[in-house]
Amino acid sequence: MTPPPPSLPATEERLYTRQFFQVFGAVMLFMTGVALQFHFGEYVEFLGHDVQTLGWVLGISVFGTLASRLHIGRWIDRFGCRPTWLVGAVIVAVTAGLVQFTGRLWLIVLLRTISVMATAAVMTTVAVFAALIAPPQRRAESLGTIGLGGFTGMIIGATLGDFIFGGGTDSAFPFRVFFTASAACALAAGLVMVSLDVSKTLGERRPLMPQAAESAPLGPSQLRMIRLHWPGMILLVGLVFHMAFCLQSSFLERLADARRFQNIKLFFLVYGPTAITLRLLCRRLPEQLGRSRTLVGGLVLFAAGIFSLAGVHAEWQLVLPGLLMGAGHCFIFPSMVDLAAERLPGEYRGTGTALILGAGDLGLLLGFIIFGSVIDHYGFDLALQALASSVLVGAALYALSRWRVLLGLAPDMEAVQSRA
Repeated sequence: MTPPPPSLPATEERLYTRQFFQVFGAVMLFMTGVALQFHFGEYVEFLGHDVQTLGWVLGISVFGTLASRLHIGRWIDRFGCRPTWLVGAVIVAVTAGLVQFTGRLWLIVLLRTISVMATAAVMTTVAVFAALIAPPQRRAESLGTIGLGGFTGMIIGATLGDFIFGGGTDSAFPFRVFFTASAACALAAGLVMVSLDVSKTLGERRPLMPQAAESAPLGPSQLRMIRLHWPGMILLVGLVFHMAFCLQSSFLERLADARRFQNIKLFFLVYGPTAITLRLLCRRLPEQLGRSRTLVGGLVLFAAGIFSLAGVHAEWQLVLPGLLMGAGHCFIFPSMVDLAAERLPGEYRGTGTALILGAGDLGLLLGFIIFGSVIDHYGFDLALQALASSVLVGAALYALSRWRVLLGLAPDMEAVQSRA
């Protein structure tokens, strides 16, 4: 077994290196393209379909991601972050380039499924890289700070999408621009990663994860390892959070249309900067307050934002939901991913990260299908209240499972042996 070279900063306190910010920039570019896809419902409506059909299109596309999640984790453990990122970015670009030229629903579903699977691979590499490059006690901070690139891209993408469709959707031209811009962002993110200095990037070194690098594809032994280190109730948190996240990723634009708002950019212009500002100011909060407390507080804020969205009937009223949901998202994601992924041994960090993101995929699947159906049958108000309630139930169940940690009677780590 070859030990890691001395140049690796695995035991140093330094976090913010040139490689760190290079990945930050790549995440920002990639998420700009993903946020453009928040307007995907415009294309489905342009083809003559309703909100329930949109929910089924988006929900079915998640099945492929669920099937591939553990394999994505194994690919990262075995081959490294950069190859997985590059392949995923190219696939996202190709599918965005193709989907604009078809009106056949089955082909749109197929291309969307492939695109979502590739996006899952890219975003999993981000979480793994952020964890591996950081000192152990600063992993949640690293995840959160790199996530700022995602928030920045979300703001840019949502605003750019509003601009593209500002002139209406009476012709196919804005959709050509829309999908082409999304593809260009994915390719640009891939080019940034091509120039990454892999000799200084922890996520690329097989010696860092020797068991995973030399292991066979996912099989019974790996499944036994997952059962042995099962993350537990944190997976429920991932599920309900992503059920709620389907709101701003796809249905918020439909809400704006139903209530005759001009656009949705005000929500994201509040949501993104709020999350960015709090990430910067509170980046070490998971380390200081504890990840479980930070997570539960974030879930409560996120649910409150969804509840407040039910009462929005004027565009300026999107400010309060944007503030609450941006703050909640800021505190939820880094702690959630770190708490889940650390349950598995360090050399299986990719697999552990894939588990929590896979729970999120299941949440998206349920959210897209159920939320779309509830909106069509009962309206947005009831759907939003039910969605917020599900987040609060998830937070309560997780808090009950971790009450000793929340009360300070036990340390805020789920698997000390995983860090050995």
